[in-house]
Amino acid sequence: MKTAVILPPTPSSFRKVAGVPLIKRTALSALRSGFHVVVLGHGCVGQLRALFDADVRTRAVEVVSEAGALGTEVTVVPSDCLLTAATLQRVGTGTLDGRPLLFAAADDTQIAFCRAAMLNGLDLDSLTAGGAERLWAALGARGAVRIALDGEVCTRITDEGSIARAEALLCEQLRTDSAASDGPLAHYVDRRLSLRISRWLVRHTSLRPNHITVIGTCVGLLAATLFGVGMYWSGVAGGLLFLCTTIIDGCDGEVARLTFQESPFGQKFDVITDNVVHVAIFIGLGIGLYRQSPQGHYLLLIGILLGGFACTSVVTYFFLVRRPGFARSGGTPVSWRGKVRQRLLRGFEALMNRDFAYLLLVLAVVDRLYWFMWCAAFGTYVFAILLIWIYRWREAA
Repeated sequence: MKTAVILPPTPSSFRKVAGVPLIKRTALSALRSGFHVVVLGHGCVGQLRALFDADVRTRAVEVVSEAGALGTEVTVVPSDCLLTAATLQRVGTGTLDGRPLLFAAADDTQIAFCRAAMLNGLDLDSLTAGGAERLWAALGARGAVRIALDGEVCTRITDEGSIARAEALLCEQLRTDSAASDGPLAHYVDRRLSLRISRWLVRHTSLRPNHITVIGTCVGLLAATLFGVGMYWSGVAGGLLFLCTTIIDGCDGEVARLTFQESPFGQKFDVITDNVVHVAIFIGLGIGLYRQSPQGHYLLLIGILLGGFACTSVVTYFFLVRRPGFARSGGTPVSWRGKVRQRLLRGFEALMNRDFAYLLLVLAVVDRLYWFMWCAAFGTYVFAILLIWIYRWREAA
């Protein structure tokens, strides 16, 4: 098993970054990357053990006062450095040819990857605050190869300013990682706002991701209630609240990733509550439109829309959840069917994100919510039929 050695703590090692003590964040990142984690306590063994034992996820971390046998290949990490699992995975995939590797970030924060034998005689146990530089210098004297950590999150934490910069880096990485699944408006507008809120939440509250999901669901149900009032200004207020719901909906996942609290239950809970809100919005719209115009057959439209929503949910689950490989492209398609299939799948992905909240708000402002109701009522069936149709082309190259 790969081993990650975290050097003795400095005063900055216990500072919180995005709500998690820095040294604990480093240990969690290493565990997620498949490392066996060893922390050199150097006088803080009791404090570190208490910190790691308080969380079931970090109880496997080994805290030692003296470095013993460290395995074959070792990744050595400063204790006052913010890094991510992706950064450690890149370091751990380096190729050793007998010389140590020193991965250096833009601010000269360094991580070493070497065979355990290269650390012999370097007296890791005596390293204190600032002593990491002596270790890098010693490895350099042993022929270490320097490699730039371009594009990876790896930065030294020294004060509140560096914490703010580190949190901004984490948030920017989250925004980049979500770009493929976010719609254009969600990426350029919602995600910027939700990440600001998420940063504030992890720094100033103890709310867990599921708590945020519940809050977003309540706001969405309130939006549905306002749509159901059937008045112009209640429709506009409902549109604004639903837009707020879409922003809050991004916060639960962001807080989960920033604080390492992702869980299968949380993902399912988020999907279920999203669907509950969507159904409530559709019902609220139908009731509100019926109150405005009782002769408009809107109660029948609600039934048609709910039936289409059910069909779409079943087909989407079967094709995109149970059989996700069908939606993944193996490259640029060359056949006509393959190109049509790829474009339709991209269009479906765009329809399934919550960018339609902006359309709903615009239609509420111009008093044309019934356009959305009619289009959604029959569009759900078209969506389901097209998805079944292109599933038959799943082998198209």
